[in-house]
Amino acid sequence: MIIGAGKVGSILAKMLADKGYDVIVVDKDPRKAEALAREADVEALARDATDPSLYEREVDLSTVDVVVAATNRDEVNMFVATLAREYDVPRIIVKVRDSRIAYLIQKLGIEYVIVEPLVTANIINSIIEGKYVAVNIVPAFTGNYRLVSVTISEGDSAAGKTLDEIPYPRDRARVLAVFDGQALLDPSEVVRLEPGYQVIALVRQDSLEEFLQAFR
Repeated sequence: MIIGAGKVGSILAKMLADKGYDVIVVDKDPRKAEALAREADVEALARDATDPSLYEREVDLSTVDVVVAATNRDEVNMFVATLAREYDVPRIIVKVRDSRIAYLIQKLGIEYVIVEPLVTANIINSIIEGKYVAVNIVPAFTGNYRLVSVTISEGDSAAGKTLDEIPYPRDRARVLAVFDGQALLDPSEVVRLEPGYQVIALVRQDSLEEFLQAFR
């Protein structure tokens, strides 16, 4: 279930629907909901995500595997995240703009909180400082490579290990950076991989599954 049919929510909904996932999108703007329903194979509901009756009559949160709160209002995203937590939704992902709200959400025990301005600022800062080289991704894709991101979870074999200890195919994959929730780190700066860390890598298409399994 995705809350918010803005740019992020709509693009994500289309991507997931194209991969065959059952997707529910909630947005209180009927025009956005109707437009998305025409463009993608999703169930789009023109409802207020903060209205408790939505979850009593139309959406059974106990059957939802992932909730993504991606509206442009932090308070709405926080409400949805809290409600999803109460229903024991396995994975809750929240997008916010205020780092103070992010801190409160994390205090609730919600692991995946994306502070949008901070992510963008850190990427720009890393480019300014010259830590990372800008890669033209188009030739990489046409050359049978994909840019991928792997999030380390509790229980993954990679949790608590160094990158050197992960048996991924080094001749067919290159780790570009690791995002620790606050900053993009050069692989050499990462002491150990912790739950919630995101590993960003360029991987050859035919080695994707092998690369992912190395971290699981």
